[in-house]
Amino acid sequence: MSRYQEIANDIEKDIIEKKYVRQLPEQFDLAKKYHTSRVTIVHALKILQNKKLIKAVKGHGTFITSKSIPDIFLNSGVNEHSGFTRHVNSAFQLTSNVISFNIRKPSIEECKALCLDRNDEVYDIIRQRILNGKPARLEYTVMPVKRIPGITTDILRKSIYSYIQNELGLKIGKDDRIITAEKSDAYDMKYLDCANDDPVLCIQQKAFLEDGRPFELSESHNRYDRGALTVNGD
Repeated sequence: MSRYQEIANDIEKDIIEKKYVRQLPEQFDLAKKYHTSRVTIVHALKILQNKKLIKAVKGHGTFITSKSIPDIFLNSGVNEHSGFTRHVNSAFQLTSNVISFNIRKPSIEECKALCLDRNDEVYDIIRQRILNGKPARLEYTVMPVKRIPGITTDILRKSIYSYIQNELGLKIGKDDRIITAEKSDAYDMKYLDCANDDPVLCIQQKAFLEDGRPFELSESHNRYDRGALTVNGD
């Protein structure tokens, strides 16, 4: 494997784990970090650009490509709940792999969507859901720490929603949801074993407690051939 491919893989891992949230360091700083030339860094970034993970803006730097929170999530109230839980037959074994779990300050959009102050904190979670040993779903979840306290890695390997209801004694209410069909991205290829441009079912959700307080922003990517077997984002 070439040096620039190794660096591209390492930067991609840092993006997935949210070590870089909005923008990458300058090329000079990356070259210094990896003890290599700027030319090698340019080749590495080109690989990530081809995967549509980053976008170079002349005169401003290199930005991470990410989907913004939809406007409907920034201003919406509680809509009629249509139900997202998919029943998993007892013959199927569901497990969760925690890819990334961090606590950070919310973005301006997250503050607005979750009714938070800038000094509040949120959980930033990425999980891979596995059915009978095969990856079926990739979940990106943001939750307010003060509203859902005490989440641990052990809880993430089981069920967040069960913890919220059974341990915290909170009742889950309704949600807003946007469902689209998308082409697989680099994360889907890595964690869902998708081929390039395989279709994935993308579900963006804003969930509320019964009292109307928003407690979750999430986006899940479901394999096209296993989507009917995925379960609630808990």
